[in-house]
Amino acid sequence: MADSLTGARPLPIHRRWSRFLTVGWNFLLIYLRYKRVQRDKRLSPEERSRRYSFEHQRNAERIYRVAARMEGLLIKTCQFISSRADVAPPEYVTVLSRLQDHVPPRPFSEVEAQIRRELGRRPDEIFDAFSRKPIASASLAQVHRARTKDGHAVAVKVQYTDIDRVIETDLRNLSILVRILARIERNFDFRVLMDEVCKYTPRELDFVREGHSSERIAGELSHRPDVRVPAVYWEHTARRVLTTEFIDGIKISDIPRLLDAGIDPNQVALIMTEAYCEQILVHGFFHADPHPGNLLVLPGPVVVFIDFGLSKDLPEGFRVNYARLTLAVMAQDDAAMADAFRALGFRTKSEDPAALIALGRSFFESAGPDARPYVDADVMPEVNERLARVLNQNPVTQIPPDILMIFRVIGLMSGLQKRLESTVNMFNTIEPYARAQAGHPAPVAGDAAAG
Repeated sequence: MADSLTGARPLPIHRRWSRFLTVGWNFLLIYLRYKRVQRDKRLSPEERSRRYSFEHQRNAERIYRVAARMEGLLIKTCQFISSRADVAPPEYVTVLSRLQDHVPPRPFSEVEAQIRRELGRRPDEIFDAFSRKPIASASLAQVHRARTKDGHAVAVKVQYTDIDRVIETDLRNLSILVRILARIERNFDFRVLMDEVCKYTPRELDFVREGHSSERIAGELSHRPDVRVPAVYWEHTARRVLTTEFIDGIKISDIPRLLDAGIDPNQVALIMTEAYCEQILVHGFFHADPHPGNLLVLPGPVVVFIDFGLSKDLPEGFRVNYARLTLAVMAQDDAAMADAFRALGFRTKSEDPAALIALGRSFFESAGPDARPYVDADVMPEVNERLARVLNQNPVTQIPPDILMIFRVIGLMSGLQKRLESTVNMFNTIEPYARAQAGHPAPVAGDAAAG
């Protein structure tokens, strides 16, 4: 990792070491706390459960305090954890959800200086009105409401000063810790995932790229009246400042407000699912960060996608093979699953397809006997145990990087489906998109089970 990942100058050496030691110490402390509970053979199942709950709460609060103080990549990690209501302990979801769009904001003087550097003038010279207090603050930037000279309500996203240097440091530090964890706990090897994070996180720092990504998805979904993407105001946009149409929607996870507005959460879940099916399987370009802070809802309902910093473009051949894998998993066709995994670029230590079949079946089984549209936490331990046994005998040695962003979206959507108490039939929803892309004119086997 000698080369810069973000193009930024590194932080001073004392700040780099300070961040590394702070993260490393908390990482070690939390790891040892859980190990102590895990190894205490005297605990009854009830007492062990109570102790784990206590540790979840205590550790989540610790992570929250550290992330809020240090910002950077730690905020993004917390956002991801808090969005996985389907698998993350509820204590983590509750505590870390506070970091989805309410990170402690930077002072207005810093915001004003950044706008002047990027756009050449102060906010009061560019806009007719500009709120000094942000309406949202997240991992890389904060958003202020403003009004253009011709009277349009806009949201102005301003990148934090020197956040590129912080991200550069955090990527390096977390990469080291992930490699240490892979040596200590062989079942927790996240190096491939970390490599993908190192590849894509720096792209989120380019707001011009983000603006073009949002316009591309807006165009590809323009035929859907139930999906909306804010328009970009290019005359007020630069690499570190992004100005878009302001849309006053309801946060997708705010179920009480959705219900008060007469909006059916299950219909919201269906629109979200269909929109992602089309983005991934039809167009091959998708919004890759569907945590609750990035999805709003309007009456209709209409789902509003915001923050396109993390977007992914899939090669044509990969998209076709992914559609075939989707159909094979839905049909529980073992041979087709193994073939599709190999076509995507998955490789195992031996040629035995059992590991790939077990991986494919785990996707199907994770929904539980009721075929829920999200991970069933009650069945996951058993599914993971079976999968681990097979993978220990024949480990996966190569995972195509293009699949990791899809897995991220599936995981985040699973968390949202649970929050929305969705009853969407995932098989019936996904199958037409996958079949059209894969060139399968006939319904797949297993449709009866999907009904």
